[in-house]
Amino acid sequence: MLWPGIKKLGKQLNLMRSDTEVTGRVRNCFVRMYDGNQIKVLELYAPNLDSDDKDFIIKRLDAGKIKKYEWPSNGVKIIFQEYLTPYSTKKIKELLDELVKYFSGKYPDQSPSCQYCGEYTETEIYCVNNTPMLICGNCYRQHASNFQRENEEIQNAPNNYLMGFIGALLFAVPGILITIGFFLFLDSLGAVSAVAYIFLGILGYKKFKGKISHIGAVLITAAALIMVGAGIFVSYSALIFKSLRVIDFDLLALVYQNPEIQKEFIQNLMVAYLVSAAYFIFQFFQLRNEWKGKKSICKPREI
Repeated sequence: MLWPGIKKLGKQLNLMRSDTEVTGRVRNCFVRMYDGNQIKVLELYAPNLDSDDKDFIIKRLDAGKIKKYEWPSNGVKIIFQEYLTPYSTKKIKELLDELVKYFSGKYPDQSPSCQYCGEYTETEIYCVNNTPMLICGNCYRQHASNFQRENEEIQNAPNNYLMGFIGALLFAVPGILITIGFFLFLDSLGAVSAVAYIFLGILGYKKFKGKISHIGAVLITAAALIMVGAGIFVSYSALIFKSLRVIDFDLLALVYQNPEIQKEFIQNLMVAYLVSAAYFIFQFFQLRNEWKGKKSICKPREI
């Protein structure tokens, strides 16, 4: 989502936008700005970036008490921390103006290189799967062709949902061993291991060639939910066997008839689902969004 502060700043600078960022050229620099989790981010890409340029940027950031930054190729990624209040977009604009003035003065009549091949040639801004990039004509044509082929392969792939679901279940089985380990050595903390089932389920679903789609995301999540219950049952039973010091399934059935044991088991099961719920929901929407959409490369749109 593009929040109002960055959106307004982008409009002031006559930039364009994707779904989540503002982007464009400011003099001879390529700029991206977006919001994150309690942060605002400015990415600036110059025609070149030598050690003197980095020293200049660091001194300017130190003066503004900005501590977090990274160095992508020929650029700088500046992270503005937000605590109780949003970071001032006025300060971001002042910093951007100063950096752009510096680079346009040092590298006049030069432009940043293509962010894929690194060639200094004519480039355009394209949103590659919603991420703005500076791309030359050759790289654009190559990516557009590759994306079209990959989208057609996914669209025409057999559904294979049943085999994918079976694969998700089978690959999640080793997660039970993790749960058993937690239960035996850390008692009820076995619930924490529930997050392993989604990761293993994704591997199994893909290995068994389940179709990549939003339905696949539902099936992986369902398999993980099933395996959480199975893992807690097997692990809790192992804990009972450990306390009894004997493996006796008839005796185990009798133990499970005890109301206190049943209550404790249900509590562990509920904790496991509660612990894993947020992770499962996050992964479900991530998979659904990743798998339901086609790969795309297009021009950014007006703000």
